[in-house]
Amino acid sequence: MILYDNENLEQQRLKDVTGKTLAALEAGIDDEKLVIALEPEAASIFCQYQEDKRASNERSLLNRTGQKYMIIDLGGGTADITIHERQPKGDDKLPLLKELHHAIGDDCGGTQVDNAFMEVLGEILGQKLITLMKKKQPSSYLELLREFETVKRREITNKNYLRIPLVTINELIEELEQENIDNKIKMSKYKNQIKRNREKLCIDDELMKSFFGPTIERIVSLVKDTSKIKAIRDISLFLLVGGFSECKNVLHALKKALPNKTFIVPEEAGLSVLKGAVIFGHKTSIIGSRFMIYSYGTKVFEPFDPELHEMSRKKKAGGRYICPKIFDFIVMKNDSVPVGTTIKREYLTDEPQQNFMDLDLYKSDSELTKYTNEEGCYRVCEAKIDIPDPSEEQRTVEVEYYFGDTEIRMTAVETDSGKSCKTVWKFI
Repeated sequence: MILYDNENLEQQRLKDVTGKTLAALEAGIDDEKLVIALEPEAASIFCQYQEDKRASNERSLLNRTGQKYMIIDLGGGTADITIHERQPKGDDKLPLLKELHHAIGDDCGGTQVDNAFMEVLGEILGQKLITLMKKKQPSSYLELLREFETVKRREITNKNYLRIPLVTINELIEELEQENIDNKIKMSKYKNQIKRNREKLCIDDELMKSFFGPTIERIVSLVKDTSKIKAIRDISLFLLVGGFSECKNVLHALKKALPNKTFIVPEEAGLSVLKGAVIFGHKTSIIGSRFMIYSYGTKVFEPFDPELHEMSRKKKAGGRYICPKIFDFIVMKNDSVPVGTTIKREYLTDEPQQNFMDLDLYKSDSELTKYTNEEGCYRVCEAKIDIPDPSEEQRTVEVEYYFGDTEIRMTAVETDSGKSCKTVWKFI
């Protein structure tokens, strides 16, 4: 099982999946059994499964047939949003979920808050000391981060206490400058906002809020903007999952910004992604359909037609005029694609005894793309398709594309013989 967040999801699927897949294969995982799970989807699956077994209070809203809700996955690096609708159960009695809009995300996860805190600590103690702690005392550095992770989940008060590895910090300060932490704090611009009490730092509310402020503002903005999308603006139920969702300050800010919405933070919100991924691995059909973030197509040429094609694109090839670099749509952006959808295309060889065929896959930000070299259209991978038993005759290869799953796949067959063609993908 490989987990993915949704930020730049389609690009991640095509660009990064090769490396993660190879790593999994090297670890001994069978390629046929390797499944990519999307983090917000996994969390949604777990919450549905959990509520089917134990429906109570507000959370019972989730398992109503036809219920629409927004999943807000607040992880370390990103905030990712997916919108689901609960469908009638299938024959296996498991919930079926339909995606109502393609995934949306931004890099406003919990680590942004960590970075803000560490930046202030670096200003006080010196960035050189922070770097030295990472190198010479990594356990103390991790202890500091874990402690701040705990503090992040609490409500901000006038006095916010954070346990620090005091002995390690003082030893490193003395090693570098013959100083101590108290003098460092007194000499900093934060001397009125941070105090030391034994092995704890006491941070006032204004400084603590400054660590969270920019990140929470971006999360609220992302959720509000998503809520305004026409197709999903009637959604009133919001599910907060991921480790950063356990931060009470995030929940308070969202409730204040969207007072007429219902927000649910499930039990074990930080583990919902992992547990949902396990369920998804056993039953991938729980997700019935997904929205396409991009349009996908291949590069082809057509006989030149002045009524359809720009004159500047007219080229002569093989005794005739053609228009090259046509974007041949396979699926379109914002299409709702059922899981397991297959789309077939036929391609012809160009010359006698041709033993392979190159095929490029492109993605586009638009539903109106005409040419592969337009702005917003990019080549994402190239495939080499071996043609069995090359001959003098022109050959036809039927390529079958599989969409709707968490991966895009393809197979190829030489139509005359029915033989499968070996296909190698190279992601760009």
